Amino acid sequence: MKVVADIMIRDVLTVNDSDTVHDARMLLKQKGIRHLPVISHTGGEFAGILTQRSLLNHAFNIVEKFGLGGLEKREQRTPVSDIMNSECVTVSPDEDLVVAGELFLNKKASCLPVVKDGHLQGIVTSVDYVKLALELLKSG
Repeated sequence: MKVVADIMIRDVLTVNDSDTVHDARMLLKQKGIRHLPVISHTGGEFAGILTQRSLLNHAFNIVEKFGLGGLEKREQRTPVSDIMNSECVTVSPDEDLVVAGELFLNKKASCLPVVKDGHLQGIVTSVDYVKLALELLKSG
C-alpha cells in the first residue's frame, strides 16, 4: 500500500448540490456515515463535501433563529449547496499515503475526497487511516 487508491472507499454515497439538506441528513442518519461528497447536478463534477458537523451547525443556526419547530421545514427548502464545503482539501487516487496523512494532520481534515479530472473517485477518512495503522501495527 503506497497510494490513496489502495485504501480509499470506492463505492461512495453522494448527494447532488440541488438536493435538500433534509434529504442529506436523512441519508447520513440511515447509513450511519459522517461525510457526503456533493456532486454538481449540472455536470456531475465533484462540488464539495457535506459533513455531519456542517449539518449540525446549520441546524443550530435554524433553531436559534426560528425555534425547533422550523427546523425540518427550513431543511426541506435549503439546498445542500448552501451549507456544503466547496473549498475542501482533495487528493488524487495516485497521491502518496504519507502526503495524504500529512494533509489529515495539517488541515485537521476528517475526510479527503479522492478526485481525478474533476470527478469523484472515492473518499478516504481518518478512520481508514486508523484501520491502516492497526493493520501495520499488528503485522509488524
